[in-house]
Amino acid sequence: MSIRTEPALTTTSPSAPQPDIQNHKEPVMNTAPENNRSNNNTSNTSSSCSTTTARVTRTVIAAVGLTIALVLSACNPMAGQDETAQLVSNEAVTAPTPAQAGAAAAGTSTTSSATSDLYTNSSTRAVVTVDSLAVYDVPNGTVIDALTGATDYGTTRVLLVEQTMGDWVRVRLPVRPNHRIGWVAAADVQLEEVEPVVHINLETRTLSVISGDDLVTQVTVAVGSDENPTPRGTFYVTDKLETVIPDGAYGPYALGLSGYSETLSEFAGGNGQIGMHGTDTPESLGQAVSHGCVRLPNDVVTWMADFLPLGTPVHIV
Repeated sequence: MSIRTEPALTTTSPSAPQPDIQNHKEPVMNTAPENNRSNNNTSNTSSSCSTTTARVTRTVIAAVGLTIALVLSACNPMAGQDETAQLVSNEAVTAPTPAQAGAAAAGTSTTSSATSDLYTNSSTRAVVTVDSLAVYDVPNGTVIDALTGATDYGTTRVLLVEQTMGDWVRVRLPVRPNHRIGWVAAADVQLEEVEPVVHINLETRTLSVISGDDLVTQVTVAVGSDENPTPRGTFYVTDKLETVIPDGAYGPYALGLSGYSETLSEFAGGNGQIGMHGTDTPESLGQAVSHGCVRLPNDVVTWMADFLPLGTPVHIV
């Protein structure tokens, strides 16, 4: 089975509307795929001409009419909020594990429910290899959804796997409500293991990247406010976007996640999707000030954009 090329990064088009950096009520940036960069732990092969044409068409449409679905701008402090409060110490702590957070292994049921467990230990991604992916409630059951083979930003669609059973694969879906699951045909995806894992601890406001048994890095981050908290559970990286203003509100890169705000159905033209990105207010790191996204130091998010493949699990506890 052939695998579509996985674009590592989507670059904001210079011709697209730019973020209103001075408006700290969360500007939303428009993005358009412009260049690709290789990922660690990814597979790259060519796709058919018809598929390429279809995806290019979607990309052009996205460049003209779509705004980024992330509440990335929602990670800026709201107007009037104190951005100069004392930061939480960046003292190293033991990286949380899914087990410590009450995570459970992927289920073994042969039927699907509306939502899955909050956490999963899975490190397997499903790379979508078709233009339209049918999602079923149970194997050979009723179609409950259909996902395009690429995201709105031209990124190859990947899903986090929970279970395989014969010709079927149970996956976590990047849709509302959070942690919704469904079954897809194994013939429509390519299964691959992903080594890195991200852990975000909302209490200590730390983000840890673990690869194998190694703690690769750990940093202090900004998280959602009490009014609009960062949702908990296992999510995964769906997009990697390079911004046109590296020292702007989003920093140089933004990594879209499969989850959504549980308090906001939309914000400033976006659909409430959460993400991890850089910031132009490093003094906010260590605070709970965003609308749900996770803010990172710019040098760290730049490194993560290269190091983390699409489908990397992100456990938020």
